Amino acid sequence: MKQFINVVNSEIKKVFSKNNINTKYADLKKSDKSQKCDYQLNCCFALAKEKKVSPADVGSEIVLLIKDLELDGIKIFSSCEFCPPGFINIIVSSRAINNYLNKMFTDKKLGIETIYDDEESSESIKNIKSILYDYGGANIAKPLHVGHLRVAVIGEALKRLSRRLGVKSVGDIHMGDYGLPMGLVIEQLRDEKIENNFTIDDLQRVYPLASKRSKDTKEDGSLVDPDFDKRAHDATKALQNDEEPYKTIWERIVELSIADLKERYGELNVEFDYYYGEATVKDIMPSMCRELIDKKIAKESDGAYIIDVAREDDKKEMPPCMLLKGDGAYLYATSDLGTIVFREKNFDIDEYVYVVDYRQSLHLEQVFRAAKIAGLCGEDKKFYHVAVGTMNGPDGKPFKSRDGGVLRLETLISDAREKALEQLKSSGRDMTGLDLNDLAHKIAIATIKYGDLSNSPTRDYVFNLDTFSQFQGNTGPYILYTVVRIKSLFKKLEISENEFSTYIDKLKSFDTSLIDNKLLRDIALHLLKFKSMLYDAYIEYDPSIMCKYIYELSDMFSSFYNDCNIASEKNESVKNYYIAICIMTYKILNEILEILSIDVPDKM
Repeated sequence: MKQFINVVNSEIKKVFSKNNINTKYADLKKSDKSQKCDYQLNCCFALAKEKKVSPADVGSEIVLLIKDLELDGIKIFSSCEFCPPGFINIIVSSRAINNYLNKMFTDKKLGIETIYDDEESSESIKNIKSILYDYGGANIAKPLHVGHLRVAVIGEALKRLSRRLGVKSVGDIHMGDYGLPMGLVIEQLRDEKIENNFTIDDLQRVYPLASKRSKDTKEDGSLVDPDFDKRAHDATKALQNDEEPYKTIWERIVELSIADLKERYGELNVEFDYYYGEATVKDIMPSMCRELIDKKIAKESDGAYIIDVAREDDKKEMPPCMLLKGDGAYLYATSDLGTIVFREKNFDIDEYVYVVDYRQSLHLEQVFRAAKIAGLCGEDKKFYHVAVGTMNGPDGKPFKSRDGGVLRLETLISDAREKALEQLKSSGRDMTGLDLNDLAHKIAIATIKYGDLSNSPTRDYVFNLDTFSQFQGNTGPYILYTVVRIKSLFKKLEISENEFSTYIDKLKSFDTSLIDNKLLRDIALHLLKFKSMLYDAYIEYDPSIMCKYIYELSDMFSSFYNDCNIASEKNESVKNYYIAICIMTYKILNEILEILSIDVPDKM
């Protein structure tokens, strides 16, 4: 379904074509001055220059040609006038808006087509029919902390958005499950004699302990426990060779860690299609490296092997991508390139989107370039890095626990839940029959996720639990409360979702002269932007665009809800229109919250 502005523009083009005016000048734009008009045509200067007449003459001629345009027998414009020095200001009729909204909300997909089949999509968008989202990046045996939050919730929102637009999309957590950390954990477990019987709690206790043990040094700089360090390196090598008991212990570590990750991410409504890790490509890397060396794609440099990825048009120095260390050891780039080989073999993917910390920008650019140079993927394969900014505390530094340590994600969720519970108990609302713990959890997740997602993915932001948990302003709880208010209204009026279509159908025949409410008109115009907003969020890889849209909609709706007594409205036709506005707002808010994977409670 075409966007409303494009539907109107098509009608203008028909008139231009019929009257020998170049259709390139039919370029309707949303007005920057919404208080004066809805749309503008800014073609008068260019056309006047071409025809060698004044902009006023051109503008007056165009106004006469288009002012009485109709769509489905309904006049499109309530006002169309030339505005000096050279603009045509247009106000769309409320009947035309209602007619379009009726079609939009009658459609099960709310007018959204598969984006790559949509005539309004660009050619570059049409070429992307499948996307793999690489996000999460957790390490096994290690508890999730607040640093894992942003990439998880942003990646999940982007994946769900592309699915909503009809793009085949999958998510891979790309776990850190290999290398020296595994050797350290295994040896610590063996030292404690629990390698045959350990829990996830044991792993999360052992991980930092083993890491510290391998790094502790004496005053002279030598290791406190060199034997442990050597045994950890030997265990890592043995694991890489699939030797026992290391392999069995490692498999148990992976099993427990994945179960825990599913539970922890599940609290955030984050779900991965695949839990592949670095170990997935351990058998790919040796042959891949040999082939790249044999083909002289990877060249020797001081004993190491590198791939030159610099280009002539680089504005900054681009270091080579290091494939192997001087001792033959693999690096992150090696496993990342091996992962691309694995994905190219096992998936049919048009674009890879890496939702990863901005500090990995150089590394990923080197890997993306190296993959194409090495022929590990097609030259036209699309890679994109969503360079995620940092979640900071009030001091502007990366968010920490109260004692200055790394804050566990489960602790943040618990703190947000306690804050929500505290506000619910002090609100004075009737909470009879409600599961307060469940409600507090949903509000807590909305607080955390919306607080993050409402910020641009690439920018650092300050996380303030007190601010983000408020029931007013641009917050998750405020959005939830708006939806719950509408739910409560439907319950009060005894309107079921099966009856929604009845009220939507009445939009076509509603006598718009019965009301003169700019706020209602603004809501209707905002609803018209739904499709273009989703497309913008998809193209920009930016969920904050969706958050901005639903906050503006919620804010306008709340003003309308407070100003108009919907339930007691005496004019039946006006009341039905009010209800239709409620239904459309409700559907759009739910639709976007589903994409953001934020659950809505029944009452709050």
